[in-house]
Amino acid sequence: MQRKMRVKHKKERLLVLCPAVVGIVASVWLNKTNPDLPVMVVRLDVASLILLISIILSIRLSIHFRRAERIQKQYENIIEDELTEHRQFLRRLDHELKNPLSAITTRIATINNTVSNESSDKELEEPEKPQNQINEIQQMVFQIDEQTQRIKRLISDLRKLSELETCTLELTAVDPNPVLEQCYQDLKSHPAYCNKNILLSIPNTPWVLPKIRVDEDLVYIVLQNLLDNAVKYTREGDTIELRAYELHDQVVIEVADSGIGIPVDEIANIGNELYRAKNARGIPGNGLGLSIVKTIVKRLDGEFTLRSKDSAGTVVSIQLPKFGGE
Repeated sequence: MQRKMRVKHKKERLLVLCPAVVGIVASVWLNKTNPDLPVMVVRLDVASLILLISIILSIRLSIHFRRAERIQKQYENIIEDELTEHRQFLRRLDHELKNPLSAITTRIATINNTVSNESSDKELEEPEKPQNQINEIQQMVFQIDEQTQRIKRLISDLRKLSELETCTLELTAVDPNPVLEQCYQDLKSHPAYCNKNILLSIPNTPWVLPKIRVDEDLVYIVLQNLLDNAVKYTREGDTIELRAYELHDQVVIEVADSGIGIPVDEIANIGNELYRAKNARGIPGNGLGLSIVKTIVKRLDGEFTLRSKDSAGTVVSIQLPKFGGE
């Protein structure tokens, strides 16, 4: 690829010189063969005019090819950045899959050893295996099932992310008020979240939120992911607020929390596939929730922003376009 590019640039440089070379040759030839060349009003003979035009053409071609070369380099840099990001994604994916698979392999080996020992005990007609060994096997089986479910969720989320990037959307006029109310009620009524302060803030005066141009199911997925994250990264007694307001030709929906927050040097990476902040790696998850949110918001012609302070909390905002005519 680089060799082809070098050959291409060499040809372009030669092409840039062609008008100048032709102009010089024509000017010298005309001066030698026709010493009494007619002079134009601009006080230039024809040979000088040809030389001037050829030089101008060379300069123009040089500028054009330099600009094209600069654009080509920018394009190559973009591709390289995307490849680097893809490689990082594959490394994170490898890491995410390696841990549960290693745990499963270890537990299966332990169970096999335990079963083998049990068979030997039976052959020696020893007493029946104690209850604590049975409990140990049950615990290992539970851990295997837990890791297997983790892999299934990861694969399911990856498939969902891939489908979201290419699927056909049916955008309609959706009233965000009942959607927000439903998400709030679902979260509020969940018994596992009763130890957290959950608030809803949407305008009712002088008017309610206008309709937005979205796919209603995808908006539910976005809000569920954002609220799940808020619940996951908050502690007992923390506050989670779901709020929305109108801003020009958009409706802004925010999920704010007073949880663990994100270190400032990691905020730029949040939302990349499988990336998780260092202070969140002990909390269950696979780092795909915000990737799904960002993909959906982009498909809906919206905007995604995230603000956070370590140990203080996080605010995630999505801006969705209002339905035309509202």
